[in-house]
Amino acid sequence: MVRAMRRITVSLVLSAAAVALNQLGVAAEGGINNSTNPTPTPQSSVGVQIALNQLQVGAGGTYLPRATPQYIPPRGTVSIRPGSAGADPQGKPCPPVAQTQSTSTGAFLIFPTFTMNALGGYDGVEPDFGYEQPYAIPPGGDPSQDVIGEPATEVTVPGHVIGVLANIRSYGTWQDATPGVAPYGGHCAGAVFTFGTPFLANNAPPPPPATTIVQAPPFAQGAALVAEISHGWHIGSIATLPGPAPTATTYVHIPTCAWLQSGVPQQPVQLHAIKAVQEDGLTLFLVYNLTVTPGAVTWTWGDGTQSQSGPDEQPPSAIPQYNPTAQTWTDPCAVSHRYPAVSSGVGISASQTFTVSITVSWSDGVAVHTAPVACDPVTQGPCALTIGAADGWSSGPHPVAQIEPVPYLPPPPPAP
Repeated sequence: MVRAMRRITVSLVLSAAAVALNQLGVAAEGGINNSTNPTPTPQSSVGVQIALNQLQVGAGGTYLPRATPQYIPPRGTVSIRPGSAGADPQGKPCPPVAQTQSTSTGAFLIFPTFTMNALGGYDGVEPDFGYEQPYAIPPGGDPSQDVIGEPATEVTVPGHVIGVLANIRSYGTWQDATPGVAPYGGHCAGAVFTFGTPFLANNAPPPPPATTIVQAPPFAQGAALVAEISHGWHIGSIATLPGPAPTATTYVHIPTCAWLQSGVPQQPVQLHAIKAVQEDGLTLFLVYNLTVTPGAVTWTWGDGTQSQSGPDEQPPSAIPQYNPTAQTWTDPCAVSHRYPAVSSGVGISASQTFTVSITVSWSDGVAVHTAPVACDPVTQGPCALTIGAADGWSSGPHPVAQIEPVPYLPPPPPAP
């Protein structure tokens, strides 16, 4: 593929997009406002479409995508490896060329590298297929003959992907090192090709937006973004059983249940915002996908111990019950702790960290591109938001009392 060097002028045509992000995942879209460089009238207007928070299409402006074959064969040598060790390859052909590489006509579509020579034309090389053609593309040419499928010339190479059809002239054959004498040894001589004239296989992708543009979403980053995302969350508090009083007495050796009475996200939340940029007459829509991922909840029980649970704790459907026969307590709680000793009061607290990661996607009319975006400008990674005791996730002090033993008398045996 050969790409012409062009001077790129980029002007932003985006509004100061405020991102209305909440736990329900409402999308916020940046609009286009008035600019000294107005958006050109699209010759190809495919707009922007979001499905499942993924950019489906998003190219407009003066760039006109053409319907061309997108076939690109897998790269790799066609000199297939020899047969298995110890086998007699005498008179046997090499393993066949993979059919998945060839087109429906039996030819291979290859994409050599072309380098301009002293005469103004281009030399082509593709070593995997044995393609080495000096003056493969002639100098000069008619710049208007730039329809996909036409032969390539010097003036039509820039801005296009150049393809060459490689037709198989002969398949690979085994060459014995010692004919008629075992062990035979030898090597597999690869397939031989004849090549067609280089032609315009596709439009070259336009240059990507500058990194400074891609890495600048239409919303605040860092702490300001985290504050905006969590603004509508209901932080809530901790509930316990025994309870519901926040200082209710609990007991040794029985399950003390705890859960969050909170409205923070329990599953990853997907959000997105959109901004538009104009580059070389091409309007690109940059779609910023934000993922808010809740981490595990860390419980601190006030007696020097901690435990972790998933982000979806729920209150128990029943209270713990004592089985006098087994002398154990049932534990219907998603999160619980058994205190081993009496205490005048313990505090129960919880903390949870949420991460906010960002990616950006855009379509240039040829392909959809995706790149990571730093949420935290300091660490150049995801943002982190931790909710804990200072935000209301604490309960206590809870006195831990000794539970009185209950005498157990087995029922009398049945009368004879």
